[in-house]
Amino acid sequence: MRIDIFDTKISTLEDRPVRVRVMTPDGYKAGEKRYPVIYVNDGQDVFRDDQAFWGAESLRFEQYYKDYGAFLPQVILVAIESPEDHALRTAQYSPYTKDFVVPPEKKFEPRIEGRGKEYLKWLVEEWKPFIDSSYRTLPGAEDTAVCGYSTGGLISIYAALSYPAVFTRLLAMSSAVCIWMDKLKETLDSASYSHLKYIYMDVGTNEFGRMTTKEEFLQGANDLYQNYLDHGVPAEAVRYNIYPDALHNQKEWRSRFPDALRWVFQDYPNRG
Repeated sequence: MRIDIFDTKISTLEDRPVRVRVMTPDGYKAGEKRYPVIYVNDGQDVFRDDQAFWGAESLRFEQYYKDYGAFLPQVILVAIESPEDHALRTAQYSPYTKDFVVPPEKKFEPRIEGRGKEYLKWLVEEWKPFIDSSYRTLPGAEDTAVCGYSTGGLISIYAALSYPAVFTRLLAMSSAVCIWMDKLKETLDSASYSHLKYIYMDVGTNEFGRMTTKEEFLQGANDLYQNYLDHGVPAEAVRYNIYPDALHNQKEWRSRFPDALRWVFQDYPNRG
């Protein structure tokens, strides 16, 4: 395993600085094999605790891979950091603009000017071509996944539905979609679904976000799952897990991420 670090700029977001970490699997350097790719939002949370923002834990995937890489599908993992500012992160991962009535106890913006479409334009038109030209990837949509949690799950869902020629695999944990459902429904109703190979999604029953309640997290996940089935995605292509009492944090996602990765790349062999 090797992790390369790139400090670049998102040209479609006024050259916003962004750090991207690219993990290549064991055996990459020695051979000529090409690998599928997963693009992960909130990339600061993927590898180590000392890279995470806001004092959060990480998915600790660097150590997990060292310990259990033989039991994982061999993929190139592209971890894209979010903005460190909460409001900028929410806007970057929101493909929609919306006004909210914010309860006094919530620390949330009354208006989100969504920049998710601009962010994805950079990811799809600039960053993915760079990755495909710099690494031995399998560049086709059938070999490419997008991943996120919370609002990062929202932008990942939007990416998978809006770019069928780019992504066919979706990993979305604890997606914060319910407060956006009036906007998201337009996307869900107009999207094509026939390209989707595997979807992993989950939710805990005790999750709270900056704006989203635990009831909304569960309702949003249930609505999404039913939407996939209603639009013809085979039930065997969707893994939907509900975790009793699970909270909305990286510690919870850390325990779920490896199996979720195995699910969306189940048709690729493990190293072992």
